[in-house]
Amino acid sequence: MCARRPEPIPTGIAAGSGPLLSAGDPVVFIDREGREHYEVLWPGQVTDVRGNLMPHDRIIGQPEGVRVRGTQAVEFRVVRATLSQHVRNMQRHAQIIYPKDLALLVSYADLFPGARVIEGGYGSGALSTAILRAIGPIGQLTTYELREDAKNRSDKNVHALLGPTPNHVVHLANIYEGIAEQDVDRILLDVPEPWDALAHAAKALRPGGILAAYVPTAIQLQRFVLEAYATKAFLPAESLETIERWWRVTKESLRPQQKMVGHTGFLSFVRRVASDAFVNCAGA
Repeated sequence: MCARRPEPIPTGIAAGSGPLLSAGDPVVFIDREGREHYEVLWPGQVTDVRGNLMPHDRIIGQPEGVRVRGTQAVEFRVVRATLSQHVRNMQRHAQIIYPKDLALLVSYADLFPGARVIEGGYGSGALSTAILRAIGPIGQLTTYELREDAKNRSDKNVHALLGPTPNHVVHLANIYEGIAEQDVDRILLDVPEPWDALAHAAKALRPGGILAAYVPTAIQLQRFVLEAYATKAFLPAESLETIERWWRVTKESLRPQQKMVGHTGFLSFVRRVASDAFVNCAGA
C-alpha cells in the first residue's frame, strides 16, 4: 500500500456528488475477482496492489468506474467508496459500529432530513458519518466526546467521506453530566453506561423523540431497558441484534460464504412520551 499523508483533511467533493474522481476522494480498487483495495486519491501518490502500481495523477479527473491497468497488466475498476466500504477501512482508534448495525440504527431510530440529533460518544466517527448522511445539510448533529485527541482523529474520518460538515458540532464534555440542547428529535448513545444518560436524555428529547443505545453485552442491554422503563418517560423498548451472512453467486455455484459477521452489538430503541398530556375519550 502506498504511503498516505500524515494529517489529510480532504477538500475534494464528497463521495457520490460528482461524476469525476477528485483529489481527496476515498476510492476502492476492485479487481476481476471482486477483491477490494481501499485508498484515498492524492496528487503524486501511487497505489500498490500486490505489485500493481497505479499513479493517482492518472486517475484523478477520470469518471467513476474507470478501468485502470496496473504495471503488471492487472486491471481494476475504481469507484468512490460507499459509506460501508469507508467504515470498514477507516483508521480506527476505537471499535467501530459495523455497517449492518449502522443501517439498523439509521432505520429504526427513524433519522430523517432536517432532524436535530444528539450523539453520545464519537468512537472512530462511523456513527456520526451515517447520521450526517441521513439528516442531510439541513439537519444538526451534536456529539458529546470526552477526549480531544479522539475528536481530532474522528473528524478526519468523517471529513474524508463527507467533506466539510458545518452542521456537526462536537462538545468536549461528558454526556453523563448533562445535555445542553433541548427539544431534540433523536439521541443515539454509543457509550459504556447509557443508563447514566437516561435522565438527561428524557429532558432533552421532544415528546415522540427516539433514544437509541448500542451496547456489546446482554447485561448492558438488560440494564438499559429496565432503567429506561423505570423512568416512566419512555415507551417499552424494542431491542435486537443482527447476523449478517453474504452469499457467493456464480454460474457454477450458489452458496453462503464461509465467513459471516455474527454478534457485534445489541441495539435498543425507546420513545419519549409526553409527561403531562392526557386525553379522556371515555363516554365520547
